[in-house]
Amino acid sequence: MRSAIGDAVHDLFGVWRETRLIVLVAQTAAIYAAVLIPFKVGIPLIPGFAELRPANALPIVASLLFGPAAAWGAGFGNLIGDCFGTLSPASAFGFVGNFFYGYVPYLLWGSLGPLSSGHAPEPRSWRQIVEFVLVCAIASLACAVVIGWGVDWLGLVPFKILTTAIFFNNLVMALLLAPPLLLFLGPRVRRWGLRYQDIKGSIGQPETLPQDADPSASPTAFVDVRALSFTYQGTTTPALQHLSLQVTRGESVALMGKTGAGKSTLCYALNGLIPKKLPGRFEGQIFVDHADTATRPVWRQAGIVGLVFQDFETQLISTTLLMEVTFPLEHVTEKGDRPSRVEMRQQIARALDQVGLSGLEHRDPLTLSGGQRQRLVLATVLVRQPEVLVLDEPFTDLDPRGRQELTARLRERKRAGATLIIAEHDPEEAVMADTICVLDEGTVTWRGTPGDLFGNPDGPDLARRLGIVPLPLAACFEGRDLSRLPVTVEEAWDCCDHHGLTLTPKALPASFHEHTDRRTAGDRNALIEVRQASFEYVAGQPALRDVTLTIHEGEFVALLGQNGSGKTTLASLMKGLRVPTQGSVTVQGTDTRQLSAGRLATMVGYVFQNPDHQIFAETVEAEVSFGVKNLGYPPKACEDRVTTALQAVGLGAPEILRMDPFSLTKGDRQRVAVASILAARPGIVIFDEPSTGLDGQETLRMMNMIRQLNEQGHTIVMITHTMSLVSHYARRCVLMRNGRIEADGVTRDIFARLLDPPFATATGLQPPPLTRFAARWGLTLLTVEEVRQAMRTR
Repeated sequence: MRSAIGDAVHDLFGVWRETRLIVLVAQTAAIYAAVLIPFKVGIPLIPGFAELRPANALPIVASLLFGPAAAWGAGFGNLIGDCFGTLSPASAFGFVGNFFYGYVPYLLWGSLGPLSSGHAPEPRSWRQIVEFVLVCAIASLACAVVIGWGVDWLGLVPFKILTTAIFFNNLVMALLLAPPLLLFLGPRVRRWGLRYQDIKGSIGQPETLPQDADPSASPTAFVDVRALSFTYQGTTTPALQHLSLQVTRGESVALMGKTGAGKSTLCYALNGLIPKKLPGRFEGQIFVDHADTATRPVWRQAGIVGLVFQDFETQLISTTLLMEVTFPLEHVTEKGDRPSRVEMRQQIARALDQVGLSGLEHRDPLTLSGGQRQRLVLATVLVRQPEVLVLDEPFTDLDPRGRQELTARLRERKRAGATLIIAEHDPEEAVMADTICVLDEGTVTWRGTPGDLFGNPDGPDLARRLGIVPLPLAACFEGRDLSRLPVTVEEAWDCCDHHGLTLTPKALPASFHEHTDRRTAGDRNALIEVRQASFEYVAGQPALRDVTLTIHEGEFVALLGQNGSGKTTLASLMKGLRVPTQGSVTVQGTDTRQLSAGRLATMVGYVFQNPDHQIFAETVEAEVSFGVKNLGYPPKACEDRVTTALQAVGLGAPEILRMDPFSLTKGDRQRVAVASILAARPGIVIFDEPSTGLDGQETLRMMNMIRQLNEQGHTIVMITHTMSLVSHYARRCVLMRNGRIEADGVTRDIFARLLDPPFATATGLQPPPLTRFAARWGLTLLTVEEVRQAMRTR
């Protein structure tokens, strides 16, 4: 049993053994220094030694949230600040004094006996306020005494004068500024799991390596999950409940199910992030290669079970592709596992080549497209050649060619003996797996082959009951007296031959025979005009080249193209987020260079691919009203606009207004982001990959909402790689290649061109399987409904 002093020392030095706490140290130091530096020339109390500094409230706040990490951050932050004008021998005492200032509040809160409130470190009740004042006073005094004594010992300023000045400054700033910061940050830090108490459990815990196979492991399963339950810290609903799953070596498994079913949580558990890095209540066992993962440290588990997150961008940490892919090889704890420099270069080159990023080794990852960044993260996993690949929705940001290439790479790894576990919503990707496991409410509710699920005569209805989108090609044959539904294009052709089925255009509606939109471009106003626009992120490397494009009022346009073809760059020019290096972009006749951000917000809205990059407010009401308030609208107008916007996205219930947007599902967070844009009532709304991370039902809700917005008069521009969404919703396609517009036309015409193999190969795109199926009869069909209408018995 360690003493209290021993525990404190253990906590302080344990910070440097936990990556998350090291990051918190760096962030605390950076923020403290950034706010401190401008006030080095602030209101002097003792010139050169003590000023009235508002930044001095930050160590108190950080200490109560981040514990020992705040102590180190406050000390280093003050030292960094001294480097900008007051660095001297006294800075050593400033480091120590601020160290205590950032540590004492953590030590004292809840340890003051009858004076402790027994609640979270937030000044809400009168008992919390009393405790907060006492903690601030003692911490301020500790800081002042250390610095005052040290500076007096150096013979610079008398102890009484300096100690009084520092104590007064710290206490006043802490009492004035720390309470609102704590009330704002406290709930968020708890929600994000960043409090020291949330992270503390994994500090300094020894992680032993397995010596022998566990005798209780399954002799046949390479991955063996037994009665796994997990509840995230701060929640009451289990993410996983008594889940059991066995996967043999070399098997490929697709995890399917509605959003929130537990797919991502299972992926984290297989990699060891749960429970070692993501705290919560964990029960059950996971064996990989007959060894209990609880006996492996995370770094070791990562070499055996490679994981690509759904939010893959959080895995990028370096400034070049080469450094990013080198990092996993260099940071292997055991020297025996590290390849030589020659082997390392070969492995890096092979990994980058496998994902199609060769030649880009010195590019900054942030200059890549979303799909290229997703490939980069995959390369960082493949470079260690793990025996199990766990991929959480790996196809979301990839263009059709990228999907084909990834599928080919995964097949190569499977042939080499790797086991694949892939969380996926798209049935056209899941059908490639050996086994499909459907999760619901944290447990496996169905398991079988893709043919058992999608090829079953009752397959489409079974998929819907399981919360999965039916396979479109199989749904085309639903209701016919077939013993098995086709799941591939080749099977569909054979099925038609065997049962005497054919496709004829005679039964199709009149809209099929019209190869132009009824509302021709000449009848509508031009809202956005791009004229010979070019743009360069890096000099000499154009992302857009001489693009000319007009978007008309009321259109629904899909921007298509391979990763890196220039889609997002073009959209950012339309929104005015960037201005062209050559040429011009006008919105409603005005050059974007001449439009203010506020004016552009009322003309063009932009909904990010990840709603969490857009949302920041504490309530849905505050989020949706933020933009219109900043545009200067009076309270009543703001209220009306918020209500109208939320009703437009299907979130009109009054209780929604008071909810924390981050407590909603991703689909509803996406809707909140859309509502915040619609509140400004722009005529044009740009959606960047609106279906990413959404299950089938949420995707349908989202796309129907977007179509309804279009029918209400909004002009829609949608960036997507999901060709089935394009075929169902977009009326016009703009196809980009190498920063230029390769094709522009009505959706059916563009899809007809994509049926031509040379054109499809050049653009890297493919129409959906059901469109390729119908092409056998010379028809370009876009939806399940069209195929069903055209299908007849010979």
